[in-house]
Amino acid sequence: MGKFFIKLFCRFIPNRTTRNRVRFLLDNRTYVNKCIKFVNSLGKFKNIKKIVGHGSRNLVINADNKYIFKFPGHGNGYDKAMREKRITDAFRQISPIAIPDMEILDFDGIAVRKYPYIAGINLEQFPPKKVPQEIESKIAKQLAKFLYIIGTSDPKEIRDLKTTATEKSSILHGWCQNDVKYNFIMDPKTFDVVAIIDWEEAGFNDFCKLFTYEKDYRSVMTAILREYLDLCEKQKSK
Repeated sequence: MGKFFIKLFCRFIPNRTTRNRVRFLLDNRTYVNKCIKFVNSLGKFKNIKKIVGHGSRNLVINADNKYIFKFPGHGNGYDKAMREKRITDAFRQISPIAIPDMEILDFDGIAVRKYPYIAGINLEQFPPKKVPQEIESKIAKQLAKFLYIIGTSDPKEIRDLKTTATEKSSILHGWCQNDVKYNFIMDPKTFDVVAIIDWEEAGFNDFCKLFTYEKDYRSVMTAILREYLDLCEKQKSK
């Protein structure tokens, strides 16, 4: 399919995000096929699912619900992969919620991130603005504790990734995953948060925007913020 016909075909896809993802897969068919071939060289997988990440930054391949492989959409991806691994390795030791172990594989000079598949659901499984209150409350308590522990920590292994090594954390300022709302995995039966994934955007920064820019799930983020601030007050009074 030529570029003209790909562009014409994609014009009939109303959702912009879906349109961009389909176009990435069609425009990069050779690359996508090579990625799938590489994954299949690592094991006899029966079910391969392709997912294009936000902004076409990554091509994600789910292999038999056993492993997740993340290929960079552009460039070789080594700097981002190494940075993410350093951060997740540091926080895996202290996080109250599991952070999947990450392995970096080489694919013709490209960094491929490999993770174990985590079964469960995320926030997008619920219709926007219709998350049951009891589930919202349970999510909020778990994520508030996670944000507090990570945000107030200072792992020496990654101090060089801060603006300055001596920069201190404070309320709504510190280490943060930075996109937690769509990247936590829940057990669909208990609604326990079982894992936090996708640490590519993690950093040491102000994270108040984490609670304010979300529109569809604003009530959930507000509940998390309320629990987080309450936890800060309790720790301060000790």
